[in-house]
Amino acid sequence: MKKLSFCLIVLISAAFFQEVLPQSKEADYRNKDSVVATIGNIEITSEEFIKGYEYGPAFYKRAKDSKKNFLEHLVKEKLLALEGYSKGLDTLKEVKGYSNAFTDDLATEELYKDEIQRKVTYIQTEIDTVAAQKIIDVEIQWLYTPDRGEIMKLQDSLNAGKNFQKLFERQLNDTIAVGDRSLKSSRYQLEMKNPALGKIVDTLKIGKYSLPIKTGDGWYIVLMKDFSKKLIVTETEQDKIKNEARQAVMKTKMDELSDKYVNELMLAENPTIKRKPLQILRSYIARYELPKEKYDQWEMEKKLNEAIKEYGSKESLDYSKIVFAELKDYDITLNDFIAWYRTRDQYVKFSKQSFSAFSRSLEQMVWRMIRDKVLSATAKLKGYYNRKIVLEQSKWWRDKILYAAVKNEMINSITIENKEVLSEDDKSQSQSEFIEEELTKKLFRKISELKKKYDIKINEKLLGNIKVSDEEDVKAIEFYTIKRGGLIPRTPYPTIDNYWARWQ
Repeated sequence: MKKLSFCLIVLISAAFFQEVLPQSKEADYRNKDSVVATIGNIEITSEEFIKGYEYGPAFYKRAKDSKKNFLEHLVKEKLLALEGYSKGLDTLKEVKGYSNAFTDDLATEELYKDEIQRKVTYIQTEIDTVAAQKIIDVEIQWLYTPDRGEIMKLQDSLNAGKNFQKLFERQLNDTIAVGDRSLKSSRYQLEMKNPALGKIVDTLKIGKYSLPIKTGDGWYIVLMKDFSKKLIVTETEQDKIKNEARQAVMKTKMDELSDKYVNELMLAENPTIKRKPLQILRSYIARYELPKEKYDQWEMEKKLNEAIKEYGSKESLDYSKIVFAELKDYDITLNDFIAWYRTRDQYVKFSKQSFSAFSRSLEQMVWRMIRDKVLSATAKLKGYYNRKIVLEQSKWWRDKILYAAVKNEMINSITIENKEVLSEDDKSQSQSEFIEEELTKKLFRKISELKKKYDIKINEKLLGNIKVSDEEDVKAIEFYTIKRGGLIPRTPYPTIDNYWARWQ
């Protein structure tokens, strides 16, 4: 169960997601609570159907009777979810951890919509400025040095008539490539990456360079190598650019408000991280994240033993009682962090370049966890966990997680029952192929059994009236909508397992 996420299909990386549904779906949402299908005591509403269909893989969209095809696979997943509930898998710590993480994310997303998204305002000139920047392309080069004296020498050389290009090429070597001292991009992209540099570029003409510029990491002299503006823009392109500009302005303003909001919450809670528990946590995480050679080289076991002296032995260590972060209204234990980490371990990345870099990346992750905890606590305090949308979508995700747990249990049983997966005489089949073949057999038998156990009812009329995009479209392409920055990486809504494409 440690890698339950093995079967949590395409949980892609969450700031907060701004929903954009395909056009022509709004009519269906007048009856979004209408039930398309019932499987035992599970209901699939038209809203769950549409959102799952639109954001899912492409294989069923290319098939004949796309909607029916999608529903058949979704029904199979709901049957397996019912099997999970009946076996009590929803009470397992790992399953509850995943389920709670998704509910936390849904509740804080609603908090964000009220506290941030609805408060965003902008004026037309801001959109026009971004739109204008999107049709301008610039190419720049720069000379760089961390030393003020050295940049002044370069400036003197230029003033004396020295060619900028020769000075530029002189800075290149085995470790510094042309791309490290030059950039081609739209004026808008430059503004996003470095607003100060964008302002300087606006003052330069082609072939001209700037005065020395002081930044946080050193000194620069920037040359405008090329500048071009698209003079002819079609009406379609213009509409697209304006729409992109509006979204960009909205995102920038939402990010600013979000940062301010989160900072205020964090200041109010005034969190402090305790050194010894953090050291214990560091060794615990290192055991999972580092190769054994590096774990031994950095003496992580020795550091762990030194840190736990005041808490007893490793065997008697109770992570639920060790407080590693203190906040104004509550404490966070090592157990809290470990639960948070386990539901995100395939997405969390730690630097392994050095012991100090690993420690810094862990501390950054700890602050991320504290931020998540503060946001979810705020959402709970304000009643967002009781919102209808949170309760409904939490149920969708819980069904998906139970389906994944049952499938994962089957995979584990195949592996355990077949320690010698392939005999010496059978070299025609790889281990993964064997597991996949056995899994298909097990799933087929289990689903056939469950279809006899649970009543399945389909509202054929409602199914026929639901409008979706990419229906019976052989050219339908795979695409993934990604949530970034929220509490847990995920697709906007649960989507069916791409595994079912093998059953087509």
